[in-house]
Amino acid sequence: MKRVALTAQRGFKNPGSVCQLCQFSTATPQRLPLARLPTSTRTRSSPNPPALQSPRQHVKSPLYYPKLSSRSFATKLPNAGSAIQLVEQEASTIQTTDRVPSNEVVVELLQKCQKIAQSLVSQEHDQAEGSPDEGNAISSLLDMEEKRGAKQTPQGNSSPNFDPRLADTISQIATDLVKDEKVFISPEVLESYTKIQTLLQRTEHFPEIFHLFANKPVPEENSSPVKFLKANPKSVNSAIPADLANMALDVAIAQKNLSLVLAIIDNTFCAPAFHRAKVFKKAGVPLAGLAGTPAACYALASWASSFQNTMDPSTATGIAFAASLAYVAGTSSLGIVAITTANDQMERVVWLPGIPLRERWLREEERAAMDKVAVAWGFKDPYMRGEEVGEEWESLREFIGMRGMILDKTELMAGME
Repeated sequence: MKRVALTAQRGFKNPGSVCQLCQFSTATPQRLPLARLPTSTRTRSSPNPPALQSPRQHVKSPLYYPKLSSRSFATKLPNAGSAIQLVEQEASTIQTTDRVPSNEVVVELLQKCQKIAQSLVSQEHDQAEGSPDEGNAISSLLDMEEKRGAKQTPQGNSSPNFDPRLADTISQIATDLVKDEKVFISPEVLESYTKIQTLLQRTEHFPEIFHLFANKPVPEENSSPVKFLKANPKSVNSAIPADLANMALDVAIAQKNLSLVLAIIDNTFCAPAFHRAKVFKKAGVPLAGLAGTPAACYALASWASSFQNTMDPSTATGIAFAASLAYVAGTSSLGIVAITTANDQMERVVWLPGIPLRERWLREEERAAMDKVAVAWGFKDPYMRGEEVGEEWESLREFIGMRGMILDKTELMAGME
């Protein structure tokens, strides 16, 4: 018996007795309209399928034509090099003149350096201003894959992917400008400089600049010849802000430079100006309130004595004044003790017994910095802590002990309770 092949022709429209399932299976499949890809991408075999590649690398259709953003001048090395040359010329002009530059001029120049530094370390690609069609399935998958890859990329990668020579040039321009004797290091100048060196990961000049911020002679603005005033390193205005100190400290810790880390801590959190600034900013209002407490208590006691008729008003005023003052003093003492003895934030470095409470409160940022360094240099596993060896670790332990602190107190370690 001869078999009859039931195949559907393209121009055949009458299905006859063939079922719908056979007709669907033998019919010619129709492709959905997909994004236009170049011929080389469709024909050439590659280990990665086109759906997992970036559309900016393979899609050449005018539908995905990339448009340059306003930051395009900074992402190209020739333009970045020309911008660096302009900044270098402006800095040279300031350094060679005999007059003291204004603070606005110095800050503006450092902000230009900061923008160039940001452009050098930027990891983001310029997004196309035009959005693809909503019905394009491949473009949607590509965008989803790109966003997923961006989320999976570690943010703490400390290895720069820019030209180190350009970074060294920008870092040296900013350092030479700040170290110039005619340039006054204001808080704005220090902030811009710290951000520049943090972006470029050039931390070797931080201790010197932090020391100059408090000890550098102050030039009189617009004076020619230049006149200098002696700086007061213990003034409140000479204190390094805690956020800038932590910014520099984090980069130095990431570079595993222990001597640089300890030098940064010495010139920031250990400075007398930092302690005075902390008292002025955080304890000024409470101390003023405590100083005015006796007068407020006496006024309250005099007002309360007028509501009684069982004793002399002066006696009632004295009793009420003593009671209210004792209540305020007792509650304030408990609050001070609670604030100065809080240790929940301590992880590996604690205070040595016998350190006064006021000193513990004043030097808490120093202890927290030492704690951060110990955590970064030691084992991550809590049960392995205390087993670290090495010259750097012993130096860190000795340095912490000389500051009135204990590294890895035995009764506070995991498993030693």
